[in-house]
Amino acid sequence: MAHAAHRPPPGRGRRRIAIGIVLAVVLAFVVGFALTDHGGERAGSSPAASGPTSPSATTRPTHAPKPSTSASPALEDGRHFVFVKALHGTPPDASMTFDLAYFLTGDAANQAAAAHGDETPVPNDYYIVNDNPLLRTMPIAATVEIDAIDWTHCCEPASVSYADWAASIAHPTEALHGSESGWWITIADGRIEKIQEQYTP
Repeated sequence: MAHAAHRPPPGRGRRRIAIGIVLAVVLAFVVGFALTDHGGERAGSSPAASGPTSPSATTRPTHAPKPSTSASPALEDGRHFVFVKALHGTPPDASMTFDLAYFLTGDAANQAAAAHGDETPVPNDYYIVNDNPLLRTMPIAATVEIDAIDWTHCCEPASVSYADWAASIAHPTEALHGSESGWWITIADGRIEKIQEQYTP
């Protein structure tokens, strides 16, 4: 006897197709969510770090020093190494704008040079660190003592007048190097009491 072909009740096939489509959409949504984090980055990727980057070995300024727009920061009493940038007025109402630096020798010089990627051992056993572009301005005492080197009769500092020294700061000469040299200043009670040139070969 021939058997009639089995046919599903009307509408059941369409329901199965609809259910299959819904399941496919849900599955696609779940998989997509699993592949992303809350920030939208793909799982397993490496977003850029939000913290500060490591400083380079050399921290020297890449721009020219500029005077501070606010009052000059205090500098404690004692002896400091500086580069003179400008003089203002004459004693007893004189002041100096300078760039504070660090004159290092021995192990300290070699360690600083290595940190900046420079030659070690340092030539002539000294190294000057001048990473901060800030300029300071301080008053000069009326009784200031100034010792400068006469480079035409090298090389011990000797007493010079304020007028001669100030002229060499504005216009260095063969004898007085002025602003081309580094200087030690001695501060007492917030005023510059002594200025002495540093010999460098």
